[in-house]
Amino acid sequence: MADPCLTPELCSRNDKFNDLAIRSPFVVGVDLSGTRLANDLFFVMHDNATGRMRLHARLTGLGLAAAVLGELMLTGRITVGLAAGQIRLVALDAAPPADALTRTALDHIVTEPSHRFRTWLHFLARTALADVAARMTADGLLRPPGRRPSRRRVPVDVNVAAWPAGRVNLAIQRREPLNVQDRVLLGLLVATGGNQLVLWEQNPRYLSDAIATLPAPLQELIAQTEAAVGDSVISRR
Repeated sequence: MADPCLTPELCSRNDKFNDLAIRSPFVVGVDLSGTRLANDLFFVMHDNATGRMRLHARLTGLGLAAAVLGELMLTGRITVGLAAGQIRLVALDAAPPADALTRTALDHIVTEPSHRFRTWLHFLARTALADVAARMTADGLLRPPGRRPSRRRVPVDVNVAAWPAGRVNLAIQRREPLNVQDRVLLGLLVATGGNQLVLWEQNPRYLSDAIATLPAPLQELIAQTEAAVGDSVISRR
C-alpha cells in the first residue's frame, strides 16, 4: 500500500503543514475532565454489558491509540506537521498532563519527534487496550479483573457504558450536529470499521460531513488511523 503521506492528494489537503512550521497552531481546548475520547471509544468498541470486544484486538488497539493521540490534540498539546515529505506529530505544549496515560504518550513524542505519525499509532497500539482499560479501572468505570485471566473488562455501570454510542446514534438519527470530540469518536469508528457494528443506521453523507468539518489535524488523525488499519488487515492475509 502506498504511503498516503506522500500522495499529491494528501499533500494538497495538508499544505498548511509545511516543514513543521505550523502556520495556525491547532488548539481546541476541550475539557476532558468529564469524558475522555479514549474512554468513550473503549466503551463503544466493547459490549456495554459483557465487556466483549466487538472488533479484532489489533484494530481495537489502533483505534484506542488514535484516541489517546486525539486527546492530546483536543487539549492543544500536539498537532500535525510535514517534514522531509513525512507527516509527523509536533508538540505544541510539552508540559506534563495530569493524566498519566496521555503524559506518557506526550513524553514519547517530545523525546523522539522524528517518527512518522503512523509509527506512533502502531507503537501506542501495542499497549493501548491495556493502558486505557487500566485508566478506566482506576477511575471506577470498569470492574477490576478477576482472578481468572480474561480479556473482557466489564463496565461498572451499563448505562454509562452505553451512553457514548447512544448519543452518537441519536444525533445521526435526528440529523443533529455533534461536538468536536464526538465527531472524532465517529471518525475513529469509521476508520476502524466499528461503525458497521454499532451505528443504528448507516448514513454516508452524515458521516463524511461530520469528518470533513473537523480541523485538519483531526482529519489527519482519522486518515492515518484508517491507513494503519488497512496495513494491519493486509499484513494478516
